[in-house]
Amino acid sequence: PVILEKPAAEWLLKAPVTMGADQVLVNNIVGTLSVLPSDRLVDEKATDFKPYGLATPVLTILITRKDGKTHTLHIGDDTPSGVSTYVRLDGESKLYTFVNANKMMFDKTWRDLRDKRLLPFDSEKLTRVQLGDIEFGKTNGNTWTILKPKPLRADNFAAEQLVGKLKDAKLQVVNDTEAEAAIPAKFAAAKPVAIAKVTDQKGTMQIEVRKGADNEYYAKSSAVEGVFQTAPELGDALAKKLDDFRNKKLFDFGFNQPDRVEVKTEGTAYVFNKTGADWKRDGKLLDPGSVQQLLDRLRELSATGFTNAAAGAIVAEYAVGTEKVTVSKQGENYFARRANEPDGFTLDAAVVNEIKSLAAGAKEQQPPAAKK
Repeated sequence: PVILEKPAAEWLLKAPVTMGADQVLVNNIVGTLSVLPSDRLVDEKATDFKPYGLATPVLTILITRKDGKTHTLHIGDDTPSGVSTYVRLDGESKLYTFVNANKMMFDKTWRDLRDKRLLPFDSEKLTRVQLGDIEFGKTNGNTWTILKPKPLRADNFAAEQLVGKLKDAKLQVVNDTEAEAAIPAKFAAAKPVAIAKVTDQKGTMQIEVRKGADNEYYAKSSAVEGVFQTAPELGDALAKKLDDFRNKKLFDFGFNQPDRVEVKTEGTAYVFNKTGADWKRDGKLLDPGSVQQLLDRLRELSATGFTNAAAGAIVAEYAVGTEKVTVSKQGENYFARRANEPDGFTLDAAVVNEIKSLAAGAKEQQPPAAKK
């Protein structure tokens, strides 16, 4: 028999093995049992349950309440139509049917009901994530940064996607004991994909993922005893490289409103200063919409890639608040560099020309039309 108990806030498997249970699945089963309806009363006073598979039930569920009272539900054969199943409560003569989907929900092995998480960490308390040689840390602003192989700005969305895949990493249930026994050998023969580590308030746990010749993925976790087959999505998430997690945006001011923007291009400097709600250039009041277009373009300014190549002559400089970016050109290629960062970025030429056009084309604020 499979026995589940809830001694505290969470369900535990107590037999045939002792381990954590799949909380979502078990709570769904309990919730269904608490409001379980029949779809038909077949016989008010049945005397022979054998024709319905209830003399030796296909499945029996024993429920023990907090007050010590118990209820026993016997599940038998399917009805001739196949859409319902015969059921009865122990000690009653009534014969019911309920929808077949309930039978499928309740008919679970201990493997189905076990906690399938390979890394049961608390994502809210996560402080470090390591993927091979790449190490991420969380800042006080609750955003991710790359610590190793060297300090770099991280793409927070990409880092959170990685955390999400690790959080969702689950073992795949194999109820065939022969197939289950073959998994460790398949893991040993498989090609390593990556080793990932996560650190929360409870400590550090690790998962190793490998890809077999059959294109199936296998995992071994320090938090769960055994070797298991897992989803390809986990393998794909862990196969990423450093550049996949780097921040391609050249400015970090986000939705903060700066009070100074400067664009230097081809020997001309366009300086925009904000006082209160007004933007000015050379003391002249500007149309806020045209300045906002420039700000939005700088906010979204992204590299097409990363490079360590030597830069050519500087052709443009952008400054937003305290952030500064220089743009250089070598042949037909444009490169960008953030102040105080060692690595460079590659840029699309069209973006450089667009920023020049927006800075030069910022309009003066027109006075309101005189009333007739």
